[in-house]
Amino acid sequence: MTKILFWWVLFAGTHIVGSSVPVRTRLIRALGLRGFKGLYTLVALATFIPLCYVYSANKHAGAVLFPPGQGLRLVAQAIMLLAFVVLVQGITTPGPLGSLAEMTGAYPGAARGIQRITRHPQNIGFALFGMAHCLANPIGGDWIFFGGFVVYALLSAMHQDRRTRATGPEAVRDFQKQTSLVPFAAILSGRQRLVARELNPIALWASVALFAVVRYFHGWLFGGYRG
Repeated sequence: MTKILFWWVLFAGTHIVGSSVPVRTRLIRALGLRGFKGLYTLVALATFIPLCYVYSANKHAGAVLFPPGQGLRLVAQAIMLLAFVVLVQGITTPGPLGSLAEMTGAYPGAARGIQRITRHPQNIGFALFGMAHCLANPIGGDWIFFGGFVVYALLSAMHQDRRTRATGPEAVRDFQKQTSLVPFAAILSGRQRLVARELNPIALWASVALFAVVRYFHGWLFGGYRG
């Protein structure tokens, strides 16, 4: 459990420190934007792969926190389906906060589709992934590993918002004013409206199919709770 926590802190810490304004600015000056992105990716892989390896070697370590029950497992599966939908919609909807926009300098305009619900759909997708697996695996070590996805996804989104508000172009700041990190908050406050037809229908069906495939092969690929 301590090893899992150590690698989570190392992964999250290098990500957040590396993307902080002072460090990021110096690295971009020295390496260029592409060089910085490449180094950032290498550091991410160098810390995330060991994190997954250590968890895999210590899966289901620690005390059982509560009996999972079939009801909770069904809830977890529903949350995972939602996670796939949000994640794939986010990947297929270009936004001004993504690396592509920064690399090309072409920032999409007003929020659309899933961005009206949350400006960080990928982060929210990973947070939902972590929540679902915490419900399905109520064990100490599993909660550290999967709970880390929830904590990191939200902290990194808030960190990016803070950085881009300070250093991002006007298009990014306008996008932030129109949208919210918390799902549906901008809609409830009147800054946005839900437009279901803007959601990518191909991405929707692809996410449902991906969920079904992963669900079917999950035991073979990743195993499952054996309590």
